[in-house]
Amino acid sequence: MTAETSPPCARCQGKSYVLLNENGRVQGALCDCFHCDRCGGEGRIFIEKDDGVSYLKDCGCAVLKKRLRMLGEAGIPGKFASSSLESFKAVDKTQKTAKARAVDFIDDFRNSKGKPPRGLVFMGPPGLGKTHLAVAILKTLILEEGVDGKFVDFFQLLSDIRHAYSEDLSEQAVIRPYIRARLLVIDELAKGRNNEWELTVLDQFISSRYNAADKVTLFTTNFLNRSLQKNRKPASGRLLDTQAASDAYKSEALEERIGGRIYSRMEEMSLFLRMDGDDFRHNVKLAHSRVKA
Repeated sequence: MTAETSPPCARCQGKSYVLLNENGRVQGALCDCFHCDRCGGEGRIFIEKDDGVSYLKDCGCAVLKKRLRMLGEAGIPGKFASSSLESFKAVDKTQKTAKARAVDFIDDFRNSKGKPPRGLVFMGPPGLGKTHLAVAILKTLILEEGVDGKFVDFFQLLSDIRHAYSEDLSEQAVIRPYIRARLLVIDELAKGRNNEWELTVLDQFISSRYNAADKVTLFTTNFLNRSLQKNRKPASGRLLDTQAASDAYKSEALEERIGGRIYSRMEEMSLFLRMDGDDFRHNVKLAHSRVKA
């Protein structure tokens, strides 16, 4: 006779935890099915040494609880609670390449032995899954490797800094956690007015992480670098409409938006990945409107 094994929990699929969207941020929680036989859920166990001395020690399940807490503190937008590499549906060849690079990056990070791999820059128009891939990498490395990681929407960060000024706080108080994180996702790079102050803040980010050998940064941006911008074609061969043609990312190169100094450092820090295809969000919205009609 063979021992029967229970099917995995339908809620967590055997992972012992679930990821939720709470107050607009991804939060992790132990699944209801989780139970630790060693500590009974206390998180600590008594260890008795050979000489008879006993002491308290963190149970192995405490590692999972800590990583779930770290995930909740990473600042990942709640809409990405279910985003993973497995759930990323690549259609265009460039999307498949970007996904493969994301998988390679995780493997390289795991085997880096202290020196992480070069970062990644996911470039392309809106709605192609750039942030999905960056977040999937971040979530995987936090939950499976315990990596100290953070997510920041750069445009929102600028707004937070302005608010900090009104509260008589320094910008350093706002950006310090992001600069110190071992793995950082900077979303929406080059979005905004890109005036002198905004570029100064960005330069602090890039310079601090450029000079730190143990830190790595992932970027997403709608802007292509100059060589790709010249060859850019509308998705599916369609002509750009008047409104879309006014979008800056379709006429300006990344170097022009962030300046030569910052771009040069990003080139050394990162591998640039172009993503093409149709706007997924637009297609979903269009499909829903057709169903209603």
